[in-house]
Amino acid sequence: MIVFTASAPNYAKAVVNHIDPEKKYINAILTRENCMETKNGFFIKDLRIIKNRDLKDMIIVDNLVHSFGFQIDNGVPILEYFDDKHDCELKYLIDYLIAAYQYDDIREFNKENLKLRELATHQLDELFTSIC
Repeated sequence: MIVFTASAPNYAKAVVNHIDPEKKYINAILTRENCMETKNGFFIKDLRIIKNRDLKDMIIVDNLVHSFGFQIDNGVPILEYFDDKHDCELKYLIDYLIAAYQYDDIREFNKENLKLRELATHQLDELFTSIC
């Protein structure tokens, strides 16, 4: 597993050390320094910088959809956590990942189940319709 975060390196390392103190599960950490920053201050993660993995095998989970805009079919949006003991997002994510594991290409699974491209196109169509 690779953690790819828009956080600062020191913060990311501290969190990863807390989550995986024995370094059994997380092989690498990519941070803000590995993101592309837009002129508006958004950080976008480009999975193509990971050279030893195929895009068909990578999932990026993020609460900010724009973060995986370069590879929208690899992205799985998740709601932000706000210290809610009733939060079930990680449970839903586990169920999703178990189902996705059956596919040879995660992008196909995401296209069928999340339909993020269709949502983005629909929202753009609505935007242009309201402008014209």
